[in-house]
Amino acid sequence: MSDIPQKELDYHYSPSRWSHRMGPAEVLHSHLKTVTDASREAQWCLAVESGISYGNSEKQKLDIYTQKNTSGAKKGVPFFVYIHGGYWQEKVMCRENSSFMAVPLVSEGATVVAVGYELCPDVSMDEIVKEVKQAMYYILKLAKEQGCSGIYLCGHSAGAHLAALMLMTSFSEYDAFDSDLIKGAILVSGIYDLRPLVKTSVNEALHLTEEDAWLFSPVHFMHDIKQHSSDRDILIAVGEYDPPEFRRQSGEFQKNLRDLGIRTRYLDIPDTDHFNVIEKLQQKSYILTKECIRLMKLSGH
Repeated sequence: MSDIPQKELDYHYSPSRWSHRMGPAEVLHSHLKTVTDASREAQWCLAVESGISYGNSEKQKLDIYTQKNTSGAKKGVPFFVYIHGGYWQEKVMCRENSSFMAVPLVSEGATVVAVGYELCPDVSMDEIVKEVKQAMYYILKLAKEQGCSGIYLCGHSAGAHLAALMLMTSFSEYDAFDSDLIKGAILVSGIYDLRPLVKTSVNEALHLTEEDAWLFSPVHFMHDIKQHSSDRDILIAVGEYDPPEFRRQSGEFQKNLRDLGIRTRYLDIPDTDHFNVIEKLQQKSYILTKECIRLMKLSGH
């Protein structure tokens, strides 16, 4: 846990206030425009099955992106599953603008899946985690049917938190489906200990107690992650201008993984902040895009 005074926690957990490129309102507007425009490009350039329901609510839907002129996802290709951020509450962040990385990844041979989920305060954190598990059950079933070579989770910010929780899940309640298909994860600028958020304005929508925050923190479940992820590759990435608290949490989480013998790497990406560290995945030449392609064993595809 950090020893930052309570009155300063809001500042330290406000990524828009740490950007080196522009002010808080401007960087948020730019981020939304960038991911929305690149996601629209993916919808034009690629084949997409849009709005596939994996649950009963409006936002429990996912979109699947594949190359045009193919009959759905090809057999033997990896699934890149993206879970968006937005502090579990920002309604402008959604599956509809979560396919900004699809063009370069699909061109290399991946199938990209953008996951939507309900948000706080309409639902609780517990419900969000259950929904993402439901989405993963659907994706696991589909991946098995299509002979997928492996599922690779990617999450940004709050999405990295949710992806990390999936690494400790056996999906044993759905025992017909084997989570061994989840081969790796790319966790970008995530939060892995939620306790500091309890005393911030972020929690006005989350309604977490200290106990809740700890029970939803991936760092609380390191040995469960080890149990299920001993054969997975986990990449932890941060931007140079991410808030120091995000950098600290990412570094400590990666060290915990490494100390448990899990295959993990830490990527500190120069000249990026909390927002363009992920939005630049739309660029094929970007270091993190290349790392995703390498992790999925698509290099030279």
